[in-house]
Amino acid sequence: MTSIRPELRFTDIAEERGFYKRFLTLPEKPENIIRIADRGEYYTIVGEDAQFAAQQVYHTSSVLKKANCLSGNENSEPLTYVTMSQQVCLQFLKMCLFEYGYKIEIYDKSWKIIKRASPGNIEQIDDLLSVSIDSSIVLCSLKFQNNLNEGNSTIGCSFVDSSIYKLGMIELLDNEVYSNLESLIIQLGAKECLVPDLRENISQKKELEKITRVIDRCGCVVTFVKPSDFTDKDVDQDIVRLVGDELTLALPKYSKLCLSACNALLIYLNLMGETKNYGKYELIEHSLNQYMKLDASSLRALNIFPQGPSQSIATAGSSNHTKINSVFQLLNKCKTHSGVRLLHEWLKQPLLDLDELNKRHDLVEFLIDQLELRQILRDNYLPHVPDVRRITKKLNMKANLDEVLKLYTFVDKLPMIASTIKEYVADCGTNHTANIILEEWYGPLEKEIEPLSNFKKMVEDTIDLDHYEKYNEAIINCEAEEQLSLCKGKLDQHLAEVEDLHSSVAEDLGTDDKRLKLEKHHLYGWCFRLTRNDAKVLRGKTEHRYYELSTVKAGVYFTTKDLERISKEIEQLEQQYDALQKELVAEVVAVALTYTPVLERISMILANVDVLCSFAHVSSYAPIPYVRPTMLSMTEQDTRKLILQNSRHPVLEVQDDVSFISNDVKMERGTRDFLIITGPNMGGKSTYIRQIGVIVLMAQVGCFVPCDDAQISIMDSILCRVGAGDSQFKGVSTFMVEMLETSSILKNSTSNSLVIIDELGRGTSTYDGFGLAWSISEFIATKIKCFTLFATHFHELTALAERLPNIKNMQVLAHIDTAVGGESAKNKDDEITLLYKVEDGISDQSFGINVAEVVNFPTKIIQMAKRKASELEELKEATNEDDVSKKHCTKHEIAHGTASLKNILREWKKKVEQTENLDNMKAIENLLRDVYKVAEDDKYIRELIRELE
Repeated sequence: MTSIRPELRFTDIAEERGFYKRFLTLPEKPENIIRIADRGEYYTIVGEDAQFAAQQVYHTSSVLKKANCLSGNENSEPLTYVTMSQQVCLQFLKMCLFEYGYKIEIYDKSWKIIKRASPGNIEQIDDLLSVSIDSSIVLCSLKFQNNLNEGNSTIGCSFVDSSIYKLGMIELLDNEVYSNLESLIIQLGAKECLVPDLRENISQKKELEKITRVIDRCGCVVTFVKPSDFTDKDVDQDIVRLVGDELTLALPKYSKLCLSACNALLIYLNLMGETKNYGKYELIEHSLNQYMKLDASSLRALNIFPQGPSQSIATAGSSNHTKINSVFQLLNKCKTHSGVRLLHEWLKQPLLDLDELNKRHDLVEFLIDQLELRQILRDNYLPHVPDVRRITKKLNMKANLDEVLKLYTFVDKLPMIASTIKEYVADCGTNHTANIILEEWYGPLEKEIEPLSNFKKMVEDTIDLDHYEKYNEAIINCEAEEQLSLCKGKLDQHLAEVEDLHSSVAEDLGTDDKRLKLEKHHLYGWCFRLTRNDAKVLRGKTEHRYYELSTVKAGVYFTTKDLERISKEIEQLEQQYDALQKELVAEVVAVALTYTPVLERISMILANVDVLCSFAHVSSYAPIPYVRPTMLSMTEQDTRKLILQNSRHPVLEVQDDVSFISNDVKMERGTRDFLIITGPNMGGKSTYIRQIGVIVLMAQVGCFVPCDDAQISIMDSILCRVGAGDSQFKGVSTFMVEMLETSSILKNSTSNSLVIIDELGRGTSTYDGFGLAWSISEFIATKIKCFTLFATHFHELTALAERLPNIKNMQVLAHIDTAVGGESAKNKDDEITLLYKVEDGISDQSFGINVAEVVNFPTKIIQMAKRKASELEELKEATNEDDVSKKHCTKHEIAHGTASLKNILREWKKKVEQTENLDNMKAIENLLRDVYKVAEDDKYIRELIRELE
């Protein structure tokens, strides 16, 4: 085995030592940045980033290597590093950006930065990612102003989606918990948010912390930028250049705060630094009240989107092969990338407009009935719809005829898609539905297809489609341009001469064409080759006729003067041909890009078809088919209702080995708008209240729902306080998180909201928690009066139903088998069977110890728990034994008697105050006389008197 020359080995070591030494000279980086070195054929990650990469990608630290060549000191601690192939590194990039919200810095071999990326700005590495992301990459920017006298804040927000060239601005008036800002970030689906770096500003620091906490809660990355970037100077002129329409800027409707936020965006993305952006952007408006408001807690509590690693990047139809644990995965049966993105958007933007909702439901119903049409669309057409957004981005970065041909193939199929839809419209059954289909699908498609005929003709005239079909290579048709045609003619002529020369040389050497190889060598151009055995025919030939070029293992390469001359001419012609091809390709791509707006509009129409087909597919093939909900307008205040018969949780019922038990829901304005749900642990309280939220959201995005019948008044927001969590690194405890979320609910909910609260008050003492739960429930029920579902283990909270007529108690049923020899259903040795049925009533037991037994707690702990629980119950009973009146009276009798006593005391006080010559003993006698008189008809007062005697 040949050894490596010492000088080469030392050169490699010196190069490696220099590589890691230069890494050590880099400035310290924030924790949310990952540094990667591009070393050509592979990537290297060093230090703490390498350890993170090893665990996340390879799930082991054994892949880590040590760089032992930093110095001659063997005692110095070596750096660890890991190497990755390009494909593996790209997966790591996606994970860092879209799952963990990290920023990326890519360096060259000398540790000079060459590319940067963040969750809201992937422009510089977009060519590397090479996948379609499941949602839009939206970057937003905020500038806020506190209104100290009014106790609120004004926020100017600007947002941009550079993949589809959309730019928007909106101003918000927000409360102290910034609930409107939270809803806006969720509706936009923002990945990253720019805020002015005011961390050193004492007067603004507190508000900045609150805003960054809200942004972080929404899963959005906070990026601090210089406050000087937030200026409104000359921004209007920059926007005019980007939009390309001076009339767009009747800018009085945009405040200085909005324009300042927009300027920070333009600087961060360097949009004004590239003239290719001019005239491409569209200025759009976003209204916060156009869609249902959702907070971050609602997205998590209702499992709208997948949670956890490796869940953020979805592709068309990807949920077919993964376990379904979110609403998005359940409904994502889309066949197009644009459909996946639109579904993602719809789930964050449920509709409030009744007419638009009914249109979606009409279309879903039509697709359910027209099974054949749905299958044709899903199997034959939609899977072949390309990601127009990604193709146009690629064409903007690099001219490529292959991408143009993808668009051509797409355009070629559009008339068939439109005609297929029109063919089935006649079978839809009603003129109303037919009109909707013509208005929403066929009409817009037909309108947009017509101008694309010019695009199709341009491709057919300029690209050699026969050559592409035969050789899978996209080239310009030489007949499309005179110079290219002349060049191609000369090339063909010279190639024919080469073939003739090949035959004549073979004849001259006395061999056949098969033995004499004609090849195009990367160094010599066109030349001949003979194997070593066959090369003996060259011996004795005159030197001036054949020139030997080289002898290698494959044989002997040689040429002639004529072949050498022709080969050089061919090389020059090929260079000329390639230059002409490149120039014409650029022209074809430039023309193709002018059709981008039309193609984008068509893509959105088909995305709409795709999502609604997905809704119809899911609704039809659910374990029990979904039904169309009857939607009621928000304006019908007095008749607001939420009635669901045999409702089910759509995600849970599709799990393997799950037999889901359905439950009814009945909520009506004024009589049943606040439900308190009690019952045993693991009995299904949380599932019950969450499934109601999921069903309402599904109905308002346009899908059918898992019920036998559904009547749903439109909700303007779904606000949740579910689960317990803390944020140790941000100094926020579990109870603080609970209070922040509840505060947001109280300030953000209206009479048209749906509020879901699960176990409020657990994070503090029993009395404090119960006091908060009681007061919050009473406030919502009496002041806000919205539909509320409140699951609790504070059984005393059920007493609210006796005081307020709009509060009703519900319980999760359980069957109790009394222990042998036991007489009480409260015996801790009783066996409990959970029925998962929810009915009216009150449950006064939680069966927490029974649950501990189910999960096999140690027997000693279970026995101690039962003993301690019994002691506390005996203590409670002993405490109440002296209160004979409460022992013998019902709650109604106690309440009536208490009210009577209060009236007697008020009247007695009034008489005493009016009497000038007060005789204390006589006044007390009169009081007792009145009490005894009332006691004749009041059981509670009689018991009180008997107890005093």
